Amino acid sequence: MVIHKILNNNLILSRDGQGHEVIVKGCGIAFQKKKGQQVEESRIEKIFTAENAQISKEIQGYLTAIPEKYLDFVEAFVNDVKEKEGMKLNDSIYFSLSDHIMGAISRLENGIRLQNMLLLDIKQLYHKEYEIGLELLKKVNEMFEVDLSADEAGFFALHFVNAEDGGKTDSYQISIIVHQILDIVEKYYDNMEFQEDNLYYQRFLTHLKYFAQRFLHKELHYDENQELFKIIKEQYREAYGCVKMIYLMMEEEYKYAMTEDEMLYLTIHIQKITEDHKCLKNL
Repeated sequence: MVIHKILNNNLILSRDGQGHEVIVKGCGIAFQKKKGQQVEESRIEKIFTAENAQISKEIQGYLTAIPEKYLDFVEAFVNDVKEKEGMKLNDSIYFSLSDHIMGAISRLENGIRLQNMLLLDIKQLYHKEYEIGLELLKKVNEMFEVDLSADEAGFFALHFVNAEDGGKTDSYQISIIVHQILDIVEKYYDNMEFQEDNLYYQRFLTHLKYFAQRFLHKELHYDENQELFKIIKEQYREAYGCVKMIYLMMEEEYKYAMTEDEMLYLTIHIQKITEDHKCLKNL
């Protein structure tokens, strides 16, 4: 592999077999080397592939600004997760997660703790990633001798969600939309408490997650079923009243008019949840 540019003693720019720009990391890989020279293959620890020139510059910025101890720690943890969980993660997670951990520790040292307002939603929507976040939190606290709170586990989880989706999904924005809709349902039904392990609730959460994802990426396509919608909104008037509140929120906050089909599915989901909730209360 030929050196195209030396970033520091441990980082170089090069190109792969297809001519794509790559960033190569290795201890002392560029020591006493010059542009145009070959690097020793045995010194290569990690090769980062950039999708385009802008991302390449961002990666270079991260790698040169973040201390090695954070990068090495995250690289080892992420690689272990990939192997154990079989997850395909975008290379961006090595930099974004390292930067986040460094920032969290810096904030803690200055007496600043960020509260994760979406922690409960993240735990419910991204259970596997949250468990990974908890494991990472434990290791960070042990490795760097700090006491980061569980809020950070939720933030860590979102890095894995984004990387798993190839960076396409804005998991934080999805969590916000889901939180807003759940908040409307809770208040509409007099602060009804959801049962997290309830099957209907889990199905509702899944529906909301993918609704938010499709909305954010302009992928909302439905077949209007006006006759069924008319029957359902008459039969489940209370649930439909709740859905109208959700409709108004989406229109006001996101300038989006929900389709009748989406309102139909939401009405059915909310009806099932509330019916089940009433049954449990009467037991």
